[in-house]
Amino acid sequence: MLICIGQYLKTLDTAILFCFYIVMKTLRYIDGNLLLNKEIEVLAHSCNCQNTFGSGIARSILEMYPEAYAADTLANQIRLAGGGVGNVLGNYSVSYIEPATRQKHGTKINHIFNLYGQNLGTDKSKLYDRKTNYEALYCALEKMAYTLIHGEAFSAHRYQTVGFPYKMGSDRGGGSWDIVERMIAVAFNGYLGDVLIVKLEPSKP
Repeated sequence: MLICIGQYLKTLDTAILFCFYIVMKTLRYIDGNLLLNKEIEVLAHSCNCQNTFGSGIARSILEMYPEAYAADTLANQIRLAGGGVGNVLGNYSVSYIEPATRQKHGTKINHIFNLYGQNLGTDKSKLYDRKTNYEALYCALEKMAYTLIHGEAFSAHRYQTVGFPYKMGSDRGGGSWDIVERMIAVAFNGYLGDVLIVKLEPSKP
């Protein structure tokens, strides 16, 4: 029997009920740099639908793994042209990371998923204004997990090691990490590969 847990998140003028099944994927926490991690093969991050990788980890991804931003740009063009879904809430775009890029950074990251979990930019001066859309982010997470398990592009190597940034959608996006963490765990329940949450180590003086 599956038991549903309710959790309320009180915002300025609304209370949101989220239900999560008890059966969840065990997430592994590690310290380090997500973009330079030697274990991770598939990386994912939450981004907006405005085709801007202007701050936070998105900016670092743009600089280090430009293929990810190219995928986001293509998704934006598809949406604007009305030729498909594109970069809309609840969807994702995914990029193949070229071997030369991996070799440059000494990583095994072969795909990056852009999860469309917010429809506005971010402003750390207004953290009370939550940009992260929980329903959209969860839909994107579910689609990502399904693609990794059943997608043709991953048929040769199922259940790769997946990495997410600590506090995804919860720092600049203003969301609750407790909720986002549970969404990842639920979406990846049944996924046989490791799922890592990488907490950035503070810079050494």
